[in-house]
Amino acid sequence: MLQLLREAQYNDMSFLRYQAQTVCFTGHRPEKFLDEPLYSSEVTLRSIQTLLTMLIADTYEKGARFFITGMARGVDLWAGEILLYMQQFLPDIHIIAAVPHPTHGQAFREKEAQLLYRIGNAADAVICTSDTVSNWCFLKRNDYMLRHASTLLAVHRQNEGGTAYTIKKARAQGIERRIIQLDSYPRMIPLLERYPEVYRMYRPSQRYAFWEKNPYLLYQCGLLSEES
Repeated sequence: MLQLLREAQYNDMSFLRYQAQTVCFTGHRPEKFLDEPLYSSEVTLRSIQTLLTMLIADTYEKGARFFITGMARGVDLWAGEILLYMQQFLPDIHIIAAVPHPTHGQAFREKEAQLLYRIGNAADAVICTSDTVSNWCFLKRNDYMLRHASTLLAVHRQNEGGTAYTIKKARAQGIERRIIQLDSYPRMIPLLERYPEVYRMYRPSQRYAFWEKNPYLLYQCGLLSEES
C-alpha cells in the first residue's frame, strides 16, 4: 500500500512563516455538484475545473505561493492536480497537504487515489490534523488550514456541509474569500455559449493555456465573488 503520511522531520514547514502568501481551498465533492447538472455531468465538472484553474492562476499572479489543500475528493484534488502542472514551470509554487485522519484516502477509487498520492509526494509537507476518524476531524482539518492562510479559495454550490462551514468561519475571522459561486447553474450558460472550450478541456495544461489567453474572463464571467 502506498504511504501518504510521512515522519515529521521530512515535512518542510516553511509555509508557517509566509501566511500572507498562503491560501487554502474549500469546495464540494464531485457528486455535490451534480444535483442538477448543466447539460451533462461531464460538462458541469469540466466547466468547474476550468473555473478553478482560472482562480488558482489568478491568485498566483496576485502573489500566492503556498497552497494548502485538504486532499478531499473533488475541489481539493482538482486544485492539487492543477498545482502539480503549474509547478513544472513555476517552481516557487509550494503545495501543503492537510489530511484529516491517518487512513484518509484508503477508500478512494484508483484514479483518485493515484492523484492523492501524487499530490502528497510533491507536497512540502503532509500534515495529519487528527489521530483518529471522528465526526469532527474534517472540520478540524479545515480549521487548521484557515489558521495558516490569508485567503480562502472556494467553489461553492450548496449552503451546507464542510464547504459552507469553512466559508462562514473564514468570514467570521476576517480571512479574504475568493469564491466561485455556482448556486445557480444557469448563470454559467452565457460563459459556456461564448466559450464552449471551457467544458471541452480535460487536461490541466489546456485549462491553464486557456486562462493565459483569457486572463480577465474570471472577472467578466459573473461567477467570482471577492470578500475581504
